Amino acid sequence: MWKINITGKGAEGNRIRTFGIYALCVILFFIFSNIMIDIALKATYDPIDTYKTEPIGMQIDITEAKATYVNGYVGGSVTHTNEVMSTAYVKIDLYSKRDVCMGTKYVELNHLIPYKSREFRMGFQYTDVDYARITVVDEIPENTPEEAFESENLAGPMLIAAVIFLCFFG
Repeated sequence: MWKINITGKGAEGNRIRTFGIYALCVILFFIFSNIMIDIALKATYDPIDTYKTEPIGMQIDITEAKATYVNGYVGGSVTHTNEVMSTAYVKIDLYSKRDVCMGTKYVELNHLIPYKSREFRMGFQYTDVDYARITVVDEIPENTPEEAFESENLAGPMLIAAVIFLCFFG
């Protein structure tokens, strides 16, 4: 396949070649493990039911709504058919199998233009979510915490750091 030509005196060339092969093996293992972790995580997500309440002049399309036992995400698009709106919010209420509200998340949509779709995606970390109720609201309650607007990062730097840690110390 590839031929590495390293010249050196005596065993020095062999050590460099061996080090290069080890470095290549570590890099390939890192890439392989990231791909396999991504596949394994996506396989654990199950679809959840979504119920939408569409106000007059709004259309909500849910493209994905999946959850594991401890986290999940809801994504879709909102199309507005009335005049230009300065701000609207997608309200996502997450419920368990026993109709207990596990939490509420909000996605802020700024400057909605008529007949133009706006994509949204919100991650959450609630236990045992069975279904979601999605609505579009003009205002939010005053006592809404900041965490309700933050999407939970389900992958990224923490996942990569965990893989690196496990590769070296696991």
